[in-house]
Amino acid sequence: MRGHDSYSWRTRLSWRELVAIAESVLETWNTATRFVSRLDQREHLWTVRHDSVAQPFLVFNEDSLHGSLPREGNPLAMLLLLGMTRLRPGCLDISFANGRVLDLSRFEIGDLTNLLPQATLPAHRKLAALSIALQPPAPAET
Repeated sequence: MRGHDSYSWRTRLSWRELVAIAESVLETWNTATRFVSRLDQREHLWTVRHDSVAQPFLVFNEDSLHGSLPREGNPLAMLLLLGMTRLRPGCLDISFANGRVLDLSRFEIGDLTNLLPQATLPAHRKLAALSIALQPPAPAET
């Protein structure tokens, strides 16, 4: 299907807000397996990788708060974006490369193989389940 081979994401939030949301998701994920994030204040870069590899799977750059992800390949970046959109609805606009909007708030575990063909490991399903279970913080009482 033309235009369905990659995803595009963008945000209207500040870099710091985006990083804080991602770190919150990683805090939950770290209960299942260890992820390492690095914040470079000087270069305004945030990277995250799994503890078992040196290569980051996602980078947020303050100068460019948008990006694209391949549909096939390492599913961790998209799973992280999924968790972020569950934790803070509307924090990211995600679409297929052809512009068709993707609503991750409607994502279910059964959709995992259609959305991310490489998400075949039990660990991917566990991280997806942790991401789906994330709830936005309750509004502060006044």
